[in-house]
Amino acid sequence: MFYDNEISRGIMEKKYLQENETPSQFIDRVVSIFSPELQPFARGIIENADFLPAGRTLAAAGLKGKRKMSMSNCYVLPTPEDNIESIFDTAKMIARISSYGGGCGLALDNLRPKDSKVNNSARTSTGAVSFLKLFDTTGGIIGQAGRRAALMVGLRCDHPDIYEFLRIKENNEKLASMNISIKFTDEFMKAVCEHRMFKLHFESEHEVIDKEIDAAKFFEDFCKVNWDYGDPGCIFIDRVRGYHLLSGYDDYPIDISNPCAEFFGTGGNSCNLGSVNLYNMIDNKFSDNAQVNWDKLAHVVGHAVTMLDEILDYGYDMQPLDLNREVIRDWRSIGLGVFGLADALVAMGIRYGSQESRQFTSDVMEFILGCALGQSANLAKTKGAFAKYDWEKTSKSPLIQMFMDSPLYDKIKQYGLRNGSLLSIAPTGTISLFAGKFTGGVEPMYQVAYKRTSHATEDAGKTFFVYARGVEDLLHYHNIDPQSITVDEIKRRFPFVVESHEVPYIERVALQSIMQDYVDNAISSTVNLPNEATWKDIKNIYVAAWEQGLKGITVFRDGCKRGNILGVDDEKPQFNVIEPVKRRDKYRVDGSTFKQRSSCVPSMYVTVNKEGDNIFEVFTNASGGCQANINTITRLVSLALRSGIKVSNIIEELRANKCPACQALRRQGQTLSLSCGNAIADAMEAMIDTVDENIEHDTYLTCPECGKKTLRPEGKCFTCSNCGYSKCD
Repeated sequence: MFYDNEISRGIMEKKYLQENETPSQFIDRVVSIFSPELQPFARGIIENADFLPAGRTLAAAGLKGKRKMSMSNCYVLPTPEDNIESIFDTAKMIARISSYGGGCGLALDNLRPKDSKVNNSARTSTGAVSFLKLFDTTGGIIGQAGRRAALMVGLRCDHPDIYEFLRIKENNEKLASMNISIKFTDEFMKAVCEHRMFKLHFESEHEVIDKEIDAAKFFEDFCKVNWDYGDPGCIFIDRVRGYHLLSGYDDYPIDISNPCAEFFGTGGNSCNLGSVNLYNMIDNKFSDNAQVNWDKLAHVVGHAVTMLDEILDYGYDMQPLDLNREVIRDWRSIGLGVFGLADALVAMGIRYGSQESRQFTSDVMEFILGCALGQSANLAKTKGAFAKYDWEKTSKSPLIQMFMDSPLYDKIKQYGLRNGSLLSIAPTGTISLFAGKFTGGVEPMYQVAYKRTSHATEDAGKTFFVYARGVEDLLHYHNIDPQSITVDEIKRRFPFVVESHEVPYIERVALQSIMQDYVDNAISSTVNLPNEATWKDIKNIYVAAWEQGLKGITVFRDGCKRGNILGVDDEKPQFNVIEPVKRRDKYRVDGSTFKQRSSCVPSMYVTVNKEGDNIFEVFTNASGGCQANINTITRLVSLALRSGIKVSNIIEELRANKCPACQALRRQGQTLSLSCGNAIADAMEAMIDTVDENIEHDTYLTCPECGKKTLRPEGKCFTCSNCGYSKCD
């Protein structure tokens, strides 16, 4: 099975398995939610990791009536009206959705600017931006399984508070639960390119507010703040509104995306996500005859659309709000995506970003869109179209017009569509890692390989490589030992293997643009830039993205301050500030006692206690040797443990000095430790289960769950390669 490896099993146990549930029971639970005729197909494509529903579905499937959990990952809320009741109703909705495990997107467009007139005791408004703190605090208090909630908040570019919105994080407002994005119009972007002034406008019952800003200067400031903070993001709202399956429906206004980067009409428009594994769709991998298995891809896409549609029905009663159920009835939106694209390109021998890769992506995504539309029409024939379906309105969509000369067009005209939204390329960070170390969504490989070590080999300095799935299989295909070749050697031998930072940004934008032509919803994508990149580089990326029709794109510069949104501060040395955990506050700890010996201590009993999974303290009872020295070592080790020092670092220090007398006896064949300090280290190591541990990387952020510097950016989300944590999961 795809989960028969340590990383996948770790994610499964931490995120998806219920108490005392086995992996096979987990599969049974997920498959059980589908109709009897669909279950055999669902089981097959899930067990093969050809398609996986998103994390919320995997966690909540089969638990209807048992736990308050949603099957949907993210939601778009109605844009609050300019009154206190509506604003706090929005906060209430954020709280309720967050408590069910969902993320929320909302816009602030209707809220009046700062210092505008109001008819209450304050006389003037605190402004649209002031309510960000309310929404962030609400999400932070409720959270998800002890974590912070995920929020996306946007503001239109012609709102008079747009400069304050831009500066909100620069002014030391962490807003740990949310990302923010500015919604740029085509008119604004033209003003940027033509160096024209741009009008800001807001109307209320009390006044009309008009201002002008230098568009090019504002966009320069926007890129500089983005360079420094990795936020706000950029949404090209006209492209968003004009290029989707429901663009002909006036009653489907789109104001913002959700944290998973999906755009839905504002009104509470949740979406069920799931992704196809493109790597598994390649036959004859790595050979000259490598090719897409189109029949298999059609089979998987067809059943995936049906599964996602049935998930809507199963999860209908599990939605947090009546409004969510109403939107499901009206539009029946699903979000079918992909993962493993970069791995599939390796299997085909194609360099990510090349013209050949763009053609491959175009062919695959056009085929997926056609299959998804066809299956949604089949479902409409047997089950009925979504409630607000109207052919005249649907026919106005540019994605439908794309198939005007094909039988598919007539099929949709005859039967309609079951789903108002079909394709959405989410980050898939956790799912792609869970499925077998695949790349996520549209992203290139962040790294070809990273090093890991184990506690058993740490003292000897031994490490081993963990590879992206496509590269690992490539090496095995060519009978190359993955542990005997360097990453540089791999790239020299296989020049089509590239990492994210090696793909020119113009190629990243071009590939995403090709994919966007066949995706009715959004694409989550991140351009990773080195620390030395300039704000002008960021500007060039955003302008190119707008010119090529992207709905949005994320830029992440190594070393920027975006880690703050995770509640993780930049790591700086801490001196004279750490207070150790108090021993007297602990009622019970559990441990084991190990009999050790050194040259001067024939019997040293070392007790190692753990609290949960963490070593908490050590005690010694020694017959012989310098009791004061041994007790001093023991007390300092316990102090370091209770102060949060990594166990591996403590063991390393204890092993740093060796006793000459102990070494002499070891050379004579006696079994003993190399010093009294080493004896304590030996006992501590014996207490530790042999588990893999990521070597941390300077280019990664610190994971708020496992604490390791192994968190990589993916769109507006983050994924940890060590524990599988994802901010948007």
